[in-house]
Amino acid sequence: MIKMTQLSNEELASIAHDYYLSKLNIADISQKYNLSRYLITKALDDAEERGIVKISIQQHTKRNEELERQLQSRFHLKEVFILENLSTKNQDSEAIVNFAAKQIQNYAQTAKNIGMTWGTLMLDVINEFTHEDRDDLTFVQLLGQTLNSKKRKTSLVQEASNKFNSRSISLPAPLYALNSDFIQALEKEPFYHELHSYYKNLDLIFSGIGTFQSIQVDQFLMKNYAPTLFKGIDQKKVAGLIFGRPYDIEGNFYQEVGKHVCGINLDEIMQTPTRFVIVKNRFKTNALLGALRTGVITHLVTNSAIAEQILEKSK
Repeated sequence: MIKMTQLSNEELASIAHDYYLSKLNIADISQKYNLSRYLITKALDDAEERGIVKISIQQHTKRNEELERQLQSRFHLKEVFILENLSTKNQDSEAIVNFAAKQIQNYAQTAKNIGMTWGTLMLDVINEFTHEDRDDLTFVQLLGQTLNSKKRKTSLVQEASNKFNSRSISLPAPLYALNSDFIQALEKEPFYHELHSYYKNLDLIFSGIGTFQSIQVDQFLMKNYAPTLFKGIDQKKVAGLIFGRPYDIEGNFYQEVGKHVCGINLDEIMQTPTRFVIVKNRFKTNALLGALRTGVITHLVTNSAIAEQILEKSK
């Protein structure tokens, strides 16, 4: 529970932005920050008294409220964060990662179980978390890993849990399995039963998205798995991948591939109330558009250049 005396000007600005510009109600904001409705109302008053709320909300990171409203309405999202473009791509990427980490950590205040995928973007977000003591929190690995994943002394869920002094549960399995008997046998294992008990009770998921080109660099996967996984699929029509599952630009999943995924199933993903996706690369606009149309995303963090392209393409 955050104490009012601990709220910085930036935190007050975030609450004010959620209320005045994102149009979240007091109840939603109360749940997001794990503060009572009274304290949220007091925070809004404090923000005004400190001069944070005037004609506009003063935040270090500038957001494009108009684009946020357009994307939120068009794709029925719960919350959208569109950062204004900075001078360089590196600055854009750093700002998106830093901002996403803060927002995810805000939502983590009221979470017990957090699911996450793997990859460089996830590690970047984890590195931006500030340290907390949360022995009631568990980070859960949602998917197995590809063979070309970088070897680490600790898994990403362990890296995340280290930031919070909390628990973590890994999934020691490959991302895909061609043999359906293998997946069925895996699901009978006690550790897998425990994983699924968490999958059914996730409060929050955060993830990036992939493109088909990004998995083509995995020569072992393309040689040994792709001929079966993508049999009968026009690879040029694959817009992107999310949670190991490919989809087209219209947001239709290629269901056959999902049967080969080791990890969380689509129903368990969709029943998770908060599903954060972070996109910082402009070449992923088609992948993001298709992902938005799947309905998997509830919360999005990206920048105005990518948002503008998404709105244009979605016409």
